[in-house]
Amino acid sequence: MRTLREVIAETTAALTTAGIDSPRLDARVLLAHVMQIETSQTFTRDDLPLPPHHEAELAKLVQRRMAREPVSRIFGKREFWGLEFNVTPATLDPRADTETLVSAVIDHSKRVALNNPRILDLGTGTGCILLSLLHALSGSSGIGVDISEAALHVAAGNASKLQLSHRASFARMSWADALAGPFDIVTSNPPYLSDDDMRNLSPEVRYDPTRALDGGGDGLDCYRAIVSDIKRLVRNPAVVALEVGAGQAEQVARLVAGAGLRVVEIRSDLSAIPRCVVAEI
Repeated sequence: MRTLREVIAETTAALTTAGIDSPRLDARVLLAHVMQIETSQTFTRDDLPLPPHHEAELAKLVQRRMAREPVSRIFGKREFWGLEFNVTPATLDPRADTETLVSAVIDHSKRVALNNPRILDLGTGTGCILLSLLHALSGSSGIGVDISEAALHVAAGNASKLQLSHRASFARMSWADALAGPFDIVTSNPPYLSDDDMRNLSPEVRYDPTRALDGGGDGLDCYRAIVSDIKRLVRNPAVVALEVGAGQAEQVARLVAGAGLRVVEIRSDLSAIPRCVVAEI
């Protein structure tokens, strides 16, 4: 039997050839998953032998990763805001960039002293934004809406998994067409890729559902639909936070301002890309 060290070296080489950005880390993560050990143990116990049945299982996972399937989709789960969310082909894979929005909402909710806020999350997907906020803001409750019934099933499952079902509900609709409000917080990470972006997707992003990515010709169609409806849905004061794609922040801020909201911050992610437009009534 080969040692973990030898298997990691071989797997890293294979993933490098496939163009994976973090081949050695992914090799360790996949191996730890197969062996049901912590990833750190692939460093401290790399002299351990890898049993043949584990090696065969690892080979299958490596082939999937070489096809550029994200690790989170291989495992069916993703950590976000320190919580674990199930992901499926019906949902967008939550990115760390979206934690920028969660952080901004928490900060601004405290600043304007929102008590027991009612939250609306538009295009909820896995429910990661809504459920992370419910976890962070005591006394909060909320609703996540999505056009995809399959995505809502995943979100409801995540709410149950995180023991937040008593504070979260989910409904199928196009944006907020059938809602009356009022809400104290409105959030969304809508589809925002332009036609050009959709033609040039990275291999990993192609595993996300097209409907969760495609923002129309200029990538702004969903923002136009959202901002046109916000004022009737919120009470004063209220916090509105929209995730945006690279280079879209100023355009979205203008749309938000044109709808009668006051833009109070454009917050950048850890890569210094303007990622979240925050507005108030």
